[in-house]
Amino acid sequence: VHDLDSVAFPLLYTTLPRSHRFAPLGSDAEMTVDEILDMPIGRKYGHILGGSGRVPVILDARGRTLSLPPVINSALTTLTEDTRGLLIEVTGLGGVVEDALAVIAVTLQAAGLRLLGVEVGGAGNRTPRLGNREMSVDAGMIGRVLGTPMSDREVADSLARCRLDAEVRDGAVRCVIPPYRFDILGPMDIVEEVALGYGIGNLSPTLPPSPVIGGKDPALERLERISHTMVGLGYTEAMSSSLTSERILYGMTGRDPSGMIPVAASKSREHTILRDSILPGLIESLSRNVHETYPQRLFEVGTVFSRSAGSPPVLESTSLACVDASNSASFSGMRSVLQAVLRSECITTPASHPAFEEGRAAGISSGGKSLGHMGEVSRRIIRDLRIRVPVAAFECSVAWD
Repeated sequence: VHDLDSVAFPLLYTTLPRSHRFAPLGSDAEMTVDEILDMPIGRKYGHILGGSGRVPVILDARGRTLSLPPVINSALTTLTEDTRGLLIEVTGLGGVVEDALAVIAVTLQAAGLRLLGVEVGGAGNRTPRLGNREMSVDAGMIGRVLGTPMSDREVADSLARCRLDAEVRDGAVRCVIPPYRFDILGPMDIVEEVALGYGIGNLSPTLPPSPVIGGKDPALERLERISHTMVGLGYTEAMSSSLTSERILYGMTGRDPSGMIPVAASKSREHTILRDSILPGLIESLSRNVHETYPQRLFEVGTVFSRSAGSPPVLESTSLACVDASNSASFSGMRSVLQAVLRSECITTPASHPAFEEGRAAGISSGGKSLGHMGEVSRRIIRDLRIRVPVAAFECSVAWD
């Protein structure tokens, strides 16, 4: 967003070398593009420009720099209390740019501003594009989808309640779609608008034509019972992503990363692998809340992943993990929680684990099958993560018969 009175038209959208200089927003001194990209705002958005030796810039008719998209504007067009006109600049690739600009333009128009367009040379168009679209829909199809017979007039009236103009023409409902409603892509989107305009509460539900009635999966009921028990024991449920990082899953707890399951084309350095354990994520949550009061007691029931030699190559299972960060946290206390939740369906035997203090850890098993581990979290981990109290924890599979 620029101060319109500071701009001399026409504008030029071009590329210049990284040695190009201008005063960025919030600064009076001129800087090179490389210097700007080394600022916090440049490090945040500069990666979008890639490693090219030339960068996109917008210049006005006097050759002054208005913007280095998508990083920062120039100080030349800084908005002040005296600003009376706005130049809205939206840059990007693809039609989504015009969609975003349409939303901004209509929002400003609704606030009382007068809109003026800009001619784009070479492209032969004018922006913003605020023309309406038309879509024809069949009332019979809408009625079949919603399970309620509807006339053309009822469909048109329902669309009007959703601020979509519609009229009955040539035996069909012609719907006028404004430019800012780019979320409407096809007839099923119109069905959704009709349902909202007609009123969800006015639709009569019917049971499907089936000789049986569905019910809850017994496994889901068991997981719900476990969650309710943990809440009753004073634990707060956490919900974390199934995608995590090698630093959290293995580096923080000293676990062996040889079984790591990476994902392709990750967009974040913190979401590069599938978790094979929930416990490291809960411990990491404690490290991010060291400024909060204790005790901190967390649990999570979620999906974990493991490699398989057969097909499929990756298996899913459900685990329960919990952490108790308090002055009273101990091995025996955590064992009591485990027995209360799983109702003595398992046994514990001494074992070693990199996340737990040696001699204060145990394996969890049932019917000769290993289910998980428990114990007092290693003092090294507590010290490295600056957690201020002892921590006891366990993690075990909850998907066994």
